[in-house]
Amino acid sequence: MAASMSATRNLGNAGKSLNRNDNATFEQEQDANSALSDLDRGLHSMKTGVQCESIVRFPRLFEKYPFPILINSALLRLADVFRGGNNFIRWCILRVTQQSEKHLDKILSVDEFMKKIVSVYYSNDPIARAVTLRTLGSISSIIAERKNVHHIVVISLDSHDAVEVDAAVFAAGKFSEQSKTFAANICNKISEMINGIATPVELKLQLIPVLRHMHHDICTAAKARAVCMSLLSSYPAENFSMLTLQTLTHLAAQSLVDIPDQVSLLLDHLVHKDPRRAVKVVALQQLRKLAKIAPHLWKYSFIQILSRFILSTPYAALKIGGLHVLTTLSKSVAFQIFFITEDVDSSLLEVCTLCYQHSDPTLVSKSLELYTSLAIAYSKSKGSVWLSGQNIVEDAMIALQTQTILGSSCENKAHEQEALKLCLSCVIKLVQTHPDTGESFVSCITNLLEQSQEPSSSMLCECLAAIGSQNSKVLQTSALLQVLSLLTKVSQSQENLPRFGTTLCTLVFQAAEGNPVPDHVKDLVLTCVQETDPWRGYQVARQAMRYGQSAIASKIFASLAQKVSSEHFYFWLMGLHDIGSGESCLQERRCKNFEVLSTIMDASLHYQKGLTLLKAASTPNFPLQFQCEYVNLRVDMMQVHSQLIRTCNTFRTCPPPAIATALAITNGQEITRCGQIVNQLMKCVREYEDLSTRFADLYKTSFDADPESLKNIHQLQMSCELMKLAILSITQDAQDGQTMFADKLMFCSGDASRGKGDKFSQQLQTIHKVLDTLIQTEGVQKITHKHTEFLSESAESLTRVPNCFPRFFFQSLQSTALKLAVSPQQNSSLDPVSIQYDTHLTLKVEGVVQHGSCPGLFRKVHAVKMEVISNLQSKNPTGPETKVTDPTSNSLTQTVEPHNDYFSISFLLSFPVFGIHSVSITASIVDETGTVWNTGPKVNLFVKSYDDAIQRAAQSKVPARPSFSPLIS
Repeated sequence: MAASMSATRNLGNAGKSLNRNDNATFEQEQDANSALSDLDRGLHSMKTGVQCESIVRFPRLFEKYPFPILINSALLRLADVFRGGNNFIRWCILRVTQQSEKHLDKILSVDEFMKKIVSVYYSNDPIARAVTLRTLGSISSIIAERKNVHHIVVISLDSHDAVEVDAAVFAAGKFSEQSKTFAANICNKISEMINGIATPVELKLQLIPVLRHMHHDICTAAKARAVCMSLLSSYPAENFSMLTLQTLTHLAAQSLVDIPDQVSLLLDHLVHKDPRRAVKVVALQQLRKLAKIAPHLWKYSFIQILSRFILSTPYAALKIGGLHVLTTLSKSVAFQIFFITEDVDSSLLEVCTLCYQHSDPTLVSKSLELYTSLAIAYSKSKGSVWLSGQNIVEDAMIALQTQTILGSSCENKAHEQEALKLCLSCVIKLVQTHPDTGESFVSCITNLLEQSQEPSSSMLCECLAAIGSQNSKVLQTSALLQVLSLLTKVSQSQENLPRFGTTLCTLVFQAAEGNPVPDHVKDLVLTCVQETDPWRGYQVARQAMRYGQSAIASKIFASLAQKVSSEHFYFWLMGLHDIGSGESCLQERRCKNFEVLSTIMDASLHYQKGLTLLKAASTPNFPLQFQCEYVNLRVDMMQVHSQLIRTCNTFRTCPPPAIATALAITNGQEITRCGQIVNQLMKCVREYEDLSTRFADLYKTSFDADPESLKNIHQLQMSCELMKLAILSITQDAQDGQTMFADKLMFCSGDASRGKGDKFSQQLQTIHKVLDTLIQTEGVQKITHKHTEFLSESAESLTRVPNCFPRFFFQSLQSTALKLAVSPQQNSSLDPVSIQYDTHLTLKVEGVVQHGSCPGLFRKVHAVKMEVISNLQSKNPTGPETKVTDPTSNSLTQTVEPHNDYFSISFLLSFPVFGIHSVSITASIVDETGTVWNTGPKVNLFVKSYDDAIQRAAQSKVPARPSFSPLIS
């Protein structure tokens, strides 16, 4: 029972990681008006606790219904409560405004809202005035240019109440950030207060950060910078110096014109002017900030100064801070520019050698990160690995191996584990840019696995898996025997499969490269999974599906299906079991040609059963649309391949009749001799083309998919295109065949760079090369048995290549969805929206972009494309004659960029023809590269076009009901 509950819990987490939004997105929807009414009743309660409870629920309401009408109404009600409530209630409302900052621009009645808030400022309570000032500062984005509010803030700066002055400083900073006018006017006031003798020190420290927002124009920025520079000399205290340097950095980063001067100033304080460690730490932090914002504005002399400081300072914390700055720069374009334009000395390499001179793991790991970034940047810019007579890539590799050996044997302290993790990430980056280093790293890490303990062993295994995902060949040559030995020890232990055991299984799958593993290895993996936690077993099965080991995955899924209590999880696991069984049919049966069709039929039956179970596992919250469509396309692809094989078999069993030769001689085209087979092949071409289009459609709907998943879909689409072009190249005459052959060469050359050596891409390249040779030797003037054998073998080989299921099939690392609200709406009885035929319907579409826990991980929403299409469904027979020029449909498209994840678009639609019209509103996402993703949703409504005059005339013709008196008489 405990195992069943554990499986339910863990597999539930697996199901939740499928293609969907977060749980909050799928909560039971409550009508916005009723939700607002419930909160409004709480606001009018006589109990302060009930009022506060209602107030703190407003931010959640805004996130759930982020539409202007509701937000405007809700905030006006909160403003009324703010005006009449006590200070604690006002403080709660202040928190609401701060948490709902991105929704403030949706307030429609800004003046009314502001007046209700400002009215509290004129009370005699300084606390109330302070809360009001902070509230005004929090909503400064929508009232930035209100002169009366500016006046209130300036007056409050001269208040005798400390709480009110603190609030005024807060408001001054907010308004300076939003308003150019306020920033220019308040700059002198802030300067006078800072330099004033009567101003307390604590207040001066609060006023200095206000100057960081004086960047709206050059004059104001220069004035603010001059004030801060004078403060550095006038107030040399530690807290003043640190705060002033931070303010100057922020000011330079926003204005961009003073960044080189600011870098020089920070380096001056770091090296010469200020000996205090705290100030040096702040200077390094600000240097790193400028390195992130504008690395291209740094000079090589700055790098030299910083390198000398790192080598000379005796403090490890300062060395680490300096390494942070250099590492940030080395990952940018700055170092590549330096390597091209400057004569780089050996000081940078001396900094990198700190990894050999210190025992601090954090310092060592940061120096290794710099070493790795330096090697990558230098080889990219120079095309060479030799710097100052040293092979920088080889030196970095040796340093990384040394630290990996030391780090894997250290104690399980947090900072040591973080250092090892950073070191291994550098290993992965170096192998990505220099694949020749992979074998050496794999050999080193594999030898460490037997002696290492958790969590170091897990990190080492994950590093091996990352290298194996780039080049699985190195695992076969350098790691497979040790991995199998470790896996055997894990299977013999009585404990559950540890975390690194799952990764060991993944390494075995990677090394197999899609080929069926030997039976003893398969039994070894199944033994490890048998007694372990169900969640670990699910992870192993999922990895097996992703690396083409469907036979192993099928057995694991079948055993896990008996350990869950939810029927949806059961259907999901059994569906995966049948899909894996179908794939294993294709992989395990190395059959002759006459058995291929029966094999494909058996696999299709398993796939169809799995597809049915996946549909049964889907719920409104987890529709599994991608999974079902992917499996459906896989089934259809196998059917098309089998149809092509049957067509080629037909050519063998039913050769052209004798008269076909005479007809071909008469027509002058030898290929017409095979008219029947050509027609069947052209039917296969149409089916491949349809499959390719459907794969492209699936690609366009997978906005949240990771790049490898998209690559998988693209490869399947390209396989359809390759088979289509191969058939067309063979069935065309000589002239057309050359054209198709040129197209095929363009296709293959474009796809060759995407393969990265995986088995599917290798098979596509093999088909391409064989087709190239075949056309050059046999020609395309007539179809021969060699042509049909090539097509049949190509289709058969594509069915036997193991299908590695994409990661997006099991989990989505980013989640994005559009939520639409359309007005006017149909009523609850779904009656059509009525409109006069001679007027236009204003269709307003509001929407919000909803994100998961990792927004923008792979791609970001740049804009939303809305398409509205209307069509006449049924014409009203009682209406007038329709003119030929009267349009019966509308097709409009607009693109809008969301602001704070909100967007609004309006369309004008005309319906001059009487009757019922259907209107379809479809949303698509446009990413930052301009690619359109057809993610949906799609909203439909019906519109009734009518004429009042005709309706009244029709009603007047209806005979009146007779009264009782005539009937009696």
